[in-house]
Amino acid sequence: MAVESAIIIALLVVVSVAVFVRRVNLPYTIALVIMGLVLGSLRWFGIGSSIPTFDLTREVILFVFLPPLLFEASFDLEFESLRENLSAVSLLAVPGVVIGAFLIAAMLNVTLGKTFETALVFGALIAATDPISVLAIFKRLGAPQRLATIVEGESLFNDGVAIVLFTVVLEIATTTNPINSNTIANAAVEFFKVAAGGGLVGLLCGLLAMVVMRRLDDHLIEITITTVVAFGSFLVAEELHFSGVIAVVVAGLVMGRTRDTVMSPTTRVTLGSFWEYVGFLGNSMIFLLMGMRIAVPQLLHNLPAIALVVVAVMVSRTAIVGLANAALRVIHEEMPWSWVSIVSWGGLRGAVALALALSLPPGLAGREWIQLMTFGVVLVSLLVQGMTMQTLLNWLGLGEPGQREYERHQARLFALNRALSMLHSEQQRGSLLPGVVSDIRDEYEEAISKEQENLESLEVKPGFFRRQQIRQTRRRALLTQRAALIELRRQGQLSSEAMHDLLEEVDAELVRLGESDRDDDRDEDETEDGHEENEFEAGVSSELREEQAARTD
Repeated sequence: MAVESAIIIALLVVVSVAVFVRRVNLPYTIALVIMGLVLGSLRWFGIGSSIPTFDLTREVILFVFLPPLLFEASFDLEFESLRENLSAVSLLAVPGVVIGAFLIAAMLNVTLGKTFETALVFGALIAATDPISVLAIFKRLGAPQRLATIVEGESLFNDGVAIVLFTVVLEIATTTNPINSNTIANAAVEFFKVAAGGGLVGLLCGLLAMVVMRRLDDHLIEITITTVVAFGSFLVAEELHFSGVIAVVVAGLVMGRTRDTVMSPTTRVTLGSFWEYVGFLGNSMIFLLMGMRIAVPQLLHNLPAIALVVVAVMVSRTAIVGLANAALRVIHEEMPWSWVSIVSWGGLRGAVALALALSLPPGLAGREWIQLMTFGVVLVSLLVQGMTMQTLLNWLGLGEPGQREYERHQARLFALNRALSMLHSEQQRGSLLPGVVSDIRDEYEEAISKEQENLESLEVKPGFFRRQQIRQTRRRALLTQRAALIELRRQGQLSSEAMHDLLEEVDAELVRLGESDRDDDRDEDETEDGHEENEFEAGVSSELREEQAARTD
């Protein structure tokens, strides 16, 4: 009963922390880590020896927690937004991970005197970012959507790249062959083979699942299929010695990209709720258990070394983000420099780094040191970087604190007006007594009036929300056009050639919309010195230019 008791108690702690953080200004995942540290410290000193737990092993993280978390994140990631920012995501997730690992290894080799092989193993496993708490802050503060997409997209793909790199580096470190040009060339070939193979497995699994689901209209069966894909693509890829992480991410992206044209509205809603719960539960358990795993007294004893390692990791992160942005500037897709600070500081480390550290073979030189440094970096990144991210966003002027309240009041107003329209419709049909409609209508009109007052009282920039709504509405309209064309093709009312031509036109509009969004983001960054009127006028002018271009097209 030990495992069952540990799970029940962990769920009770998760619920308690979730209720508590609603009343305090603290990210949920960070609160869970702190609670885990408290419980773990009690066990360390023998005070809470009766607190049940279970080991957070490599197998538990990689085969139980990671596949559903990666699938949920990639399934919900907006594909068009990812495609528009693919250059930034690719630079950070592929060459960024490799360069970052070697930079960390070089710095630790010089400052701490570690062998280059040991330092490189650590650099490879610590390269994967885990910005879950940062993304929660982004949503709460209304950070730019493109910034959130870059951070989330990078975290999805660099997990797979980091694991592949770690596997290759670990193989080199555990052999007697010296590092030379031949070793590096063989490692590069193996790296691309494992990554490409994982992507191919994920693509095939995702496409096969969508072919099957196209013939179904049962949300329970379709949820089960997505669950099979989340775990099955990972296992198949690992069995073939490819990257299971990349396979899950690609499968999730494929299914998320095609769900609007394959799944019924009922299935999409049910599926979204199911995977939202899975993501909540998985993240909650892993962050709580992560905190319980970290031995605080041992970390305090090695604090000077941990501080040097943290500095090396942060310097490496800042360097690769700066280099990536310099490369993006060449193709005119650079991020505003204030975003560079956010992406650098938001490169938190988490579950993947711990899983790789726990997977080190017992005979590896420097194994205990690598594990201890990994725990230290993960803890510092979550507590220091995670807890200061909101302050940095506000200081750089990248958050709109009133956005969440604005959206709530606006959505509530929309729902009330829709209900009031239903009442008028029922009255005209004569299905309700006049007195009943009158009483209920008065209640709704009063609620509508109150919501309108709430919207007017919010101290927000009207231009910000107007631009956000115009962007989102235009994108939704274009995606609706795209779905309609595909539906016409399925019904046999449109030839394949005509459909492809029309889809190219819609896709071109989506690309132009993304370029316009990036221009607006750069304009906002240049005018973030407080001149709100100038910023608003720039946004409106941009919108007028878009509308004129659309009419010309």
